[in-house]
Amino acid sequence: MRAVVFSRYGDESVLEAVELPVPVPAAGEVLVRVRAAAVNPVDWKLREGWVPMDRPFPRGLGFDVAGVVVGSAAPDGPPVGAEVYGMLPLPHGAAYQEYTAVPAAALAPVPAGLDLEQAAAVPMAALTAWQALDAAGVKGGERVLVQGGAGGVGHLAVQLAKARGAHVLATASARNLDFLRELGVDEPLDHGADDLRTLAPVDVVIDAVGGQVQRDSWALLRPGGTLITLPEPLDEAHRLPGIDAHRVVVVPDGPTLTLVGELIAEGRLRIEVQQVLPLDRAAQAHRISAAGRVRGKLVLSL
Repeated sequence: MRAVVFSRYGDESVLEAVELPVPVPAAGEVLVRVRAAAVNPVDWKLREGWVPMDRPFPRGLGFDVAGVVVGSAAPDGPPVGAEVYGMLPLPHGAAYQEYTAVPAAALAPVPAGLDLEQAAAVPMAALTAWQALDAAGVKGGERVLVQGGAGGVGHLAVQLAKARGAHVLATASARNLDFLRELGVDEPLDHGADDLRTLAPVDVVIDAVGGQVQRDSWALLRPGGTLITLPEPLDEAHRLPGIDAHRVVVVPDGPTLTLVGELIAEGRLRIEVQQVLPLDRAAQAHRISAAGRVRGKLVLSL
């Protein structure tokens, strides 16, 4: 089968197309013929060696998959022929390839109204947003600020927070402020121009950016508020007393993806795909992702 892998750490030039054996699903797994795989920042961070891994080279990449079940070692899993989408467990990616073995519990039916390329854009971003909002205990009436509201996780987090009845603020570049309004954001904020320190304190910050944004977010919270950070660990040097803070690292969850799919089918959750590229242009997709200006998601088509 065709696959894109890397055999050493480095920039996108280390990605290479190879032929690999079709994997054999272990107990509890199904074999999926991959039709599309999303590109997430964790992909190029793994390729660059940001995250230690204990698996020998060459290594696969990619965690979001959408495709068709073609084999199964999971009696209670989706049947052969079913169109499914899901997330592979971190940190060992295996989505940039024609076939992959996925735990049946990580999969859900492709949402009505989505093609497979759109479906591949959903799992990691939607689960990260959902689990972040759960960790913060977001409920109706709360003021929730999403830092990076136009990105893959951010554009779903703002919609899911609105679905919970929150008053949502979100940051983005000036060119994406109208996009935030389309998603239902109550207060779109230009991260390059608006002084967030003038805002009334918020109950929750979902930080999908990290770095200085995470450090600045502490002071935006009310006493007793909650900071959830996603791309990197908490910078404890900037912790403020009285603020509850956690890092959320996403885990696969098929049942939650089923609920996400229902929201999509009902028209209550919009999926934004900036660009679809063929698998052999994975390096280009990594360059685009690393530049940090993606609206929604990037997808590789197989």
